[in-house]
Amino acid sequence: MKISTFKRFIGRTFLGFLLFCGAAQASNNYPVILVHGFAGFGPGEMFGYNYWGGFTDIAGQLQTRYPDQVVKAATVGPFSSNWDRAVELFYQIKGGCVDYGAAHSAQYGHLEVPENYYHNGHTCYPGLYPAWDGNHPVHLVSHSMGGQTSRMLAQMLAANGAPANPGLFPYAVGASWVKSVTTIATPNDGTTLSYAITDWVPPAQQLVGGIVGLAGLTGTSTAKIYDFKFDQWKIAPQQPGESFNSYESRVMASPLWHNTNDLSPYDLSPAGAMAENDWVQDQSGVYYFSVVTNASYTGWITGWSYPRLDANPLIALFAGPGFMGNYAPDGRPFPPVDPSSWYPSDAVVNTIAQKAPTWAMDANGNIYARPVAINDISHGGTPIPGSWNYKGLMAGFDHFDIIGWTPFWDSVSWYKAHVDQLRSL
Repeated sequence: MKISTFKRFIGRTFLGFLLFCGAAQASNNYPVILVHGFAGFGPGEMFGYNYWGGFTDIAGQLQTRYPDQVVKAATVGPFSSNWDRAVELFYQIKGGCVDYGAAHSAQYGHLEVPENYYHNGHTCYPGLYPAWDGNHPVHLVSHSMGGQTSRMLAQMLAANGAPANPGLFPYAVGASWVKSVTTIATPNDGTTLSYAITDWVPPAQQLVGGIVGLAGLTGTSTAKIYDFKFDQWKIAPQQPGESFNSYESRVMASPLWHNTNDLSPYDLSPAGAMAENDWVQDQSGVYYFSVVTNASYTGWITGWSYPRLDANPLIALFAGPGFMGNYAPDGRPFPPVDPSSWYPSDAVVNTIAQKAPTWAMDANGNIYARPVAINDISHGGTPIPGSWNYKGLMAGFDHFDIIGWTPFWDSVSWYKAHVDQLRSL
């Protein structure tokens, strides 16, 4: 055995020993639920290509690493609103048939309980963790819009859907059901990309098609490659014998994309995010973590932001001029700050908007600085419940790099380190 190889062996053995000791001394082994973002997908879709890890299964690797702890990837509506996604997430974890709430469903004109309409079990779940309650909480580790969804779920649990839909869940729920919420590359204050794109249909179709291509699949297949999960809008899932191209076209042809604020494009915008920040509060007993990404650089002459050359080509252009790279307020709700501070991004979300929910907008359209406690632990420190524990900037990481869609980064080790931190709370 070469000396260098021997050293690596000893080093890895020692690291493994330290990780084992950390796991053995964990303060908790509460389940870790991975929550995907906009346009995301869950296990069983994309024929093995993982939202969390790409060709590497981060959820599976974490489950192997922590056999005493449930680690699962949830599946919620990729283009649905945060409200609908949060309700779906609840039933995904707890089990049961999705009920979006009578008041919410009536307000936006969609089905309250899709199972009562379809009778196909598509929106009913056995539960990733049926024992979930205040004595058996969970850690929600979320990417992109998944962070907004997870924050909203914590708020819904704290007030059981009030004030918008009191009595939303048929349990004695509370904020104690959630131990922590981790937001990774999340538009906590929204993303100007939502303003830059006036018609979401072409980009959404291109993004889904691009992911299908990454997975090495063919859109003409009749296999169930991707599920848009629009059951509440009476858009049936892909039917037996229906090609994916036909299914995708059927979904994209719906007028739904242009006629409601109960979809992701609005919730992802600064207006939608700030409106949510007005009522989604930080719960005193919940640990909030944020991880920030940036895949752009500033031009010397223009001062605008441009995408790094190594940014994922599916999204790279969004970091540049014409999209987020030089966004100028146009009358739509926007924080009262220098717009140039919003130029840098990870090619999907403005970097400045990821750290914490710092801006809010009330029902009258008044924008105000949202009270928020930020605890910078990027260089060490102890996480504080009720505060936003900022873990630092991942410079050079685009929106997909951070979930392991790149070969240059050991994403599994990074997520293991984070779960070790969650287990120490």
